[in-house]
Amino acid sequence: MKELKHTRFIWPVKSPFKIAYRDPLSGVMTLLPYVDLQWKMKIWGIAIGERVYKLTHECGADWFTARSYADKLCQGYMPDTADLDIAYACKDGFNAIVEFLKSKRIDAEPWQDGWYWSEEDDEDEAIVVDMTDGKAGLISKTIKNGYTRLISRRITDKPLTVHYPLVYLDEGIFKISYDLILPRKHQLWGIQFGKNYFRLCEETPQNWYQAKAAAEQMSTDLVRISLPKKEMFDELRRERETANDALMKLQAFGIATDLWLDKSWGYLTSSEYLDHYVTCEHEMIPKDTISPCRLIGENKKGGTVLL
Repeated sequence: MKELKHTRFIWPVKSPFKIAYRDPLSGVMTLLPYVDLQWKMKIWGIAIGERVYKLTHECGADWFTARSYADKLCQGYMPDTADLDIAYACKDGFNAIVEFLKSKRIDAEPWQDGWYWSEEDDEDEAIVVDMTDGKAGLISKTIKNGYTRLISRRITDKPLTVHYPLVYLDEGIFKISYDLILPRKHQLWGIQFGKNYFRLCEETPQNWYQAKAAAEQMSTDLVRISLPKKEMFDELRRERETANDALMKLQAFGIATDLWLDKSWGYLTSSEYLDHYVTCEHEMIPKDTISPCRLIGENKKGGTVLL
């Protein structure tokens, strides 16, 4: 299966970077390991660890004017030399993300080869860091040809969601949560579309008989694993792009998923007629045909259980 590295709207970014989305009312930042082009108006900066560097910088101002650029809403302020040292060490990766954002018509600027003001000062001089070579120096506070890039640490720890309920296999049963709980990502089994719990990953392409036997073997006294009925794909087909965005978000957090690809929707189903199975497009396919397979799960007792 060809690996898709992004969807139409979701583009993962490489560690150690995250994208900082600013709440327009509170100013608080949410850090996510992907660019969501549907939220591009909220992108304020690029995060390295807990430091968020603004997408754009100011230039041609003295130190006193540069200090006035503070962004009170998100508590953006002039960085110190430690902040600028980290920025220099990660400059190439940061600039690569900037180039991508610019290609998507998002206002962003790379680190320039020149010196940037820091908040640290010594009487009439301030300490600057040159992004050409990473070296620090002292510059008169009245000089006006430096750069200024704000930094913020106003970050939220609110729960993360991916639009669909997530299915965790916890203590042998399926439990549902709307939140992505990273400490429990090893328990993440599937994602709920409609009323159905679809597994995050596809099985190796196989025939109907093999898939049915494998599903029965995976089942326990508490959960049932099976092939989906053909009509279970109806909502998923309508929402394929949104569903893939959700799966790509999970991938960005290091969770293994397979996107729904264009396979003429010939997925194996439990809908059958004699020695054929019936696809969601109502095609009759011989059961011994090697086909794509995505299993579903359900609790045998108790129905929906919240995590």
